[in-house]
Amino acid sequence: MPEESKKPVKYDVDGYDAVTDALVSLLNSFPGLEEDEKIRFSTLDEDGGIAFYPVTGAVIALEKKSVTGKVDQLCNYPFYVIYRSSIDSPKIKASIKEFLDTLGKWLEQQTVVINGEQVKLEEYPVLTEERKIEEIIRLTPAHLDNVSDGNVQDWAISISLKYRNIFYKK
Repeated sequence: MPEESKKPVKYDVDGYDAVTDALVSLLNSFPGLEEDEKIRFSTLDEDGGIAFYPVTGAVIALEKKSVTGKVDQLCNYPFYVIYRSSIDSPKIKASIKEFLDTLGKWLEQQTVVINGEQVKLEEYPVLTEERKIEEIIRLTPAHLDNVSDGNVQDWAISISLKYRNIFYKK
């Protein structure tokens, strides 16, 4: 059998910043955050905090080109949300897992209950140019990812943001 040639992975380099900026705003609008909590981009303190980390950038999963020069790309932007805590109690662990799972459901535009109130993300933020978020899906449930010195625990959830990028090439 002939060996299949692997296509090189292509990235929407220009879309990376647009998606990252929109995701920072979207994650920080999550109604389950405490008043003084922020989800930061790729930054965690040694003993606590919440951050998101892109996995590969914006990968072009599918690309269609027409004879008129129209290019239609479906892109994936996979990322992790990491919740770090130095407090080791079963109640805190359950609370962190529930927070991350609820965040994932909310990003999927499911109705979730936060502080006894039903909330739903109605629409995704607008991206730049002709990019549009199609969906956000959880790739894993929340789980304990790492335990480091001093019993500092990193809980993680893997999520993928899919967006469409349509433009014309001359």
